[in-house]
Amino acid sequence: MQADTGATAASSENFYAALSEIGQLLVRSPEPPVLYEAVIEVLERRIGARLVMVGEMDRSSGWLRRIAPAQVAPDMADIYPECIPFSLARPAFWQGEPQLEADVRHAEGLEMFRPAYVRHGVHAVVAVPVLKFGEVCAALVIRASQAGFFTARMIELLQQAAASIGLGLEAHEQRTRLLQSVQDEARQRRALRLLSEMIKLVTHSADEQALLAGACRVARCIGGYHVAWIGLLDEDDPASLRVRAQEGLAGDVAADFRFAPDGGTHAGDAVARALSSGQAQVGHPAADRLDWTPGAGVPGVRALLALPLRTDGAIVGCFVIGADEADAFSAIEVQVFAEMAVELGLGIQMQCAQAARLAAEQELRFNLQHFHTILSKQYAGILVTSEEHRVSFANEAFCTLFGLSEMPAELEGKSMEALYALLQQAYRDPEREWRRIQEIMAADAPVKGDEVAIKGGRTFLRDFTPIRIDGVAQGRLWHQRDITEQKMHEARVERLAFYDVVTGLPNRRLLFELLEQARTRATKQGTLLAVGVLDLDRFKSVNDTIGHGGGDHVLAEASARILGMLREADVLARFGGDEFALVISGLDSREQLDVISRCILQALRAPLNLMGEQLYLSASVGWTLYPLDESDAEGLVRHADLAMYAAKEEGKDRGSLYEPAMELEQVRLQAMRERIAQALQQSRLQLLFQPIVYIDGLPGLNGVAGMEALLRLDDTNELIEPAKFMHVLDDPQLARPIGRYVLDEALRCCQSWMRSGISIPVSINISTRHLLHPAFFTDIDAVLDSYPDVMDVGFGVEVTETGPSMDHARAKIVIEECRRRGIRVGLDDFGTGSASLSHIQKLDIEHIKLDQSFVRDILSDERNMAIAAGVITTARMLAKTVIAEGVETAEQGDLLASLGCHQLQGFSISRPMPAEAVPGWVAGWVPPASWGSLVNERQSLLASQTDGA
Repeated sequence: MQADTGATAASSENFYAALSEIGQLLVRSPEPPVLYEAVIEVLERRIGARLVMVGEMDRSSGWLRRIAPAQVAPDMADIYPECIPFSLARPAFWQGEPQLEADVRHAEGLEMFRPAYVRHGVHAVVAVPVLKFGEVCAALVIRASQAGFFTARMIELLQQAAASIGLGLEAHEQRTRLLQSVQDEARQRRALRLLSEMIKLVTHSADEQALLAGACRVARCIGGYHVAWIGLLDEDDPASLRVRAQEGLAGDVAADFRFAPDGGTHAGDAVARALSSGQAQVGHPAADRLDWTPGAGVPGVRALLALPLRTDGAIVGCFVIGADEADAFSAIEVQVFAEMAVELGLGIQMQCAQAARLAAEQELRFNLQHFHTILSKQYAGILVTSEEHRVSFANEAFCTLFGLSEMPAELEGKSMEALYALLQQAYRDPEREWRRIQEIMAADAPVKGDEVAIKGGRTFLRDFTPIRIDGVAQGRLWHQRDITEQKMHEARVERLAFYDVVTGLPNRRLLFELLEQARTRATKQGTLLAVGVLDLDRFKSVNDTIGHGGGDHVLAEASARILGMLREADVLARFGGDEFALVISGLDSREQLDVISRCILQALRAPLNLMGEQLYLSASVGWTLYPLDESDAEGLVRHADLAMYAAKEEGKDRGSLYEPAMELEQVRLQAMRERIAQALQQSRLQLLFQPIVYIDGLPGLNGVAGMEALLRLDDTNELIEPAKFMHVLDDPQLARPIGRYVLDEALRCCQSWMRSGISIPVSINISTRHLLHPAFFTDIDAVLDSYPDVMDVGFGVEVTETGPSMDHARAKIVIEECRRRGIRVGLDDFGTGSASLSHIQKLDIEHIKLDQSFVRDILSDERNMAIAAGVITTARMLAKTVIAEGVETAEQGDLLASLGCHQLQGFSISRPMPAEAVPGWVAGWVPPASWGSLVNERQSLLASQTDGA
């Protein structure tokens, strides 16, 4: 069978349709194999391509492996090979250039495929590389019966299709990385929460069974794991494991069920390995037997974590957790769970010691010798004294705890003074401990949980119990155990609660405690206390460039530099993200604070070398001074935060001191936000329209380029301009509703003009937040469904120059999709931002609007004229239209014309007008007489366009 590899030349309409459909595929973000199949279907259907396949580069083997089509008929297997060697690709292919073989039947190196090409009538083949993050990762291969099928236009289309595939692969990989990061963080938080709950259980469980059952319940209910059970080695049969507590096992698990880890049946699974090695072990159903419940396995379990339990250094059992995800236990989780097992073992050990101590106290009533025997086996240190303050009994653990060379029997009969002379070498503060012991004996009342400081950083927990039998005093019982490891665990948990993980600095919770203490000291000492909030400038771009791992390194380096400028008594805390708080006490004047602020900012400006990149940091910092600012801790931080935002608005990389007017400004901004929200609900927002005309404009319709929709707030019969509520237009809750109103109203007016015979396009301003909203194109489609005639003349959207910098990659994708849909995109207020030329180069915009600040004084200020000339020249070289806004005189228009500007807008042409006034104005538009010299040139241009059509 011979495949039809020929195809007629595709029309331009089909070319654009193919690119549009491929773009829509990217919006749906399918998996790579699905994307490949869909692209093949589009190319075959839209442009008549045949025998199309997509393969991915396997660099370890040196082959291109076919991914799509996934299913190939047997008689087509030779033309769709599973693998193609890299050696067939020319060097230019690896640089991103398509490789065209116009005559495959005689091309060298293709002999292995020649029979297939002959059988299927293939004469020409093109392989188009697909780049992901700048590296060739796949290839789009198309075959044809005639070399003429692959025209330059066709090759360009295939390159754009390959570029779209690459974008889809990059987006897919970035989403995968982000999801994995979020999942890893959530799993770490869950593991740390489990560790915290386990420490609580160890501390508060009434007995061992409650401890074991609670541990299983914590793992299943709080951790969300499929199953959890604890088995302890049987004291009478150490080779067997008895299930002592469980959550999630089958209901028929018997209390005396035994699991034999040394038996042949279970010798290789995770539980047996954990018990034999003493290390945490992870197992999976493919390698481990999971039928450790009577008669059946555990359905849904895909991963097991087996944690050996130790008491007094010996393995006594195993804590087993089963999860329904194969990769549920990462290295960090295993580490945290191992610590949890240590805590559980310590709890079992403590419960055993507690139970033994209670039993010993009961046995005192009946048999002193039996009492001695039991206490001698205790892990905790036991000391019994008589009513005469002499030693009646001491166990080996007591001697071991205090490092005594004497045996327990040698201590019996010694006075408390003589005994203390032996013990004092172990205490961190011997005199204090002797006073405490005398206080306890004088009170002769039970004492529980008395902590004792021991040399070497150890801590003992001491209990004291008066012994009475039938109401008669018989002596005193001292019970002491080493809780050093438990205290260390508690300290680690406390650090997690009060300190930032990335920088090691105090977190927000600890900051406010330290700030309250500093306020109290400042009040007593009569000194100034400075509270600051510092935010790194443009830190998001650092994360986007070097990733969050690199971003964490930058945060740590920034905190180290700031600390280098502070005294030991000062406080630096991390609020989260790239925001820090500072507390500097003992200041005498504002001038001192100015010096400190400048030193901190200067330290941050020094270049930072990271991952082969040289980064430059800067920060904005806001300050307030207590008691000049008499606010509480929360108020001081809030005021410093307001000052920090003021520093950012002043240009960043600077400091600012709080002033009450800043808070008044915040109140004003919030009040305006509420007014806009009410106006939106009460239909008190209004659109005015200002014309844009050709600089060589003709009278009437032909001289009008379009109308720009301008938003106004109708407030008590006064129209308020956007300059007074600009912050609201990018508000998270209001940006989209306002944008939808503007879209609907502007297109409604445009369609009404068309029906009255005035067909001119309209342009609207879109806030950055609405432009980048996931539902932006849903809003576009909805309004176009309501006003379908508008696309006959088209409409445009304008974004501010600084808008896309919030997420440049996302903005680029959205703007390109707008252009594919036939929506014009322009850059507003050009020249006032920080990345103008970069935006023109990278974003697929149609026109730029020269900001009116450069036009206003263009006749009298040579610098403004130079800037305007540079912008116009740069835009013309990049084939972008330039619209000058704020033109107030005909002379300004003449000068802009001489500089090569395209279109004008401003009060000299027309002030903004209601929608109903537009048709009349357009019909009566007459350009200034000074523009008359340009009319002939404009008419010639229109005539040439008409002849070309």
